[in-house]
Amino acid sequence: MKNYTQHLLLLLVTSLTLLSCKTEDKKQEAAKPFNYEAFKDSVINKTESDTNNTSNIFDDGKFVPGKDSLETMLVKIDTQWKREASFMDRYDTIKKKFTNNPGFSPEEKEVIATNIKTVDSFLISKKDTTGKIIACKEKECMVYAVVDKANQKLYLWLMGELKDSFLVSTGKGKKYDTPQMSLHPEGPIVTKYTSKKFPGGNYLGLGNMPYAVFLRDGYAIHGTTPGSFAKLGTPASHGCVRLHPDNAKVFNAIVKSVGLNQTWVSIKDSLPK
Repeated sequence: MKNYTQHLLLLLVTSLTLLSCKTEDKKQEAAKPFNYEAFKDSVINKTESDTNNTSNIFDDGKFVPGKDSLETMLVKIDTQWKREASFMDRYDTIKKKFTNNPGFSPEEKEVIATNIKTVDSFLISKKDTTGKIIACKEKECMVYAVVDKANQKLYLWLMGELKDSFLVSTGKGKKYDTPQMSLHPEGPIVTKYTSKKFPGGNYLGLGNMPYAVFLRDGYAIHGTTPGSFAKLGTPASHGCVRLHPDNAKVFNAIVKSVGLNQTWVSIKDSLPK
């Protein structure tokens, strides 16, 4: 009887593994690569690291063997990948619909508002048994931005997948060096901002730090002014992370959509090769 039970258990685990793999294949098919033609500096990488995938429905306490049915568990898996695919599709919509006009148009604000509703719905599946949203870090978060100071690039990860990269300018010289950090941005997230400490320059009436996402201690990821476009890809700032305003606008909108608690930013001297 004991051997029979062990054999039955092994068969069940094998079946669950196969079903889970099929679901992952289905998810991969749903999340199609994006078209970033309007952003010449963007880089599309369709890679996914299993070692960084910390989300496991078998371990999150939402499926209790002997209490919940196998069908219930599979429905939860199916629902989760559909929500992820929906979020990724809406990110693509943001990229396509955003213009290079200053500020956010009513249509762009509607895109952000609609996306926030989708994200809120998705996060329901990430709450623990007490109803609190499970804390995230780095690639566990819906949005993960890594700034590589050695290569002067920002790498944008969505749902654990590397989707984009932008040229940046971090701090120039020891006096204005951009510090290393790894954190949820503290905010605020603003569309229009002018530095009082380093005034000068303006981007279409939005100040010299348009589309700013403040990280901590006055450091921010923000758009730069036309006079500094040519410097992107080299250290040139007073400590902040500068982006082209088009890229800063999209990053700003994505962070507004998912919220600071689902965004993680890491600034590193260099990335491992």
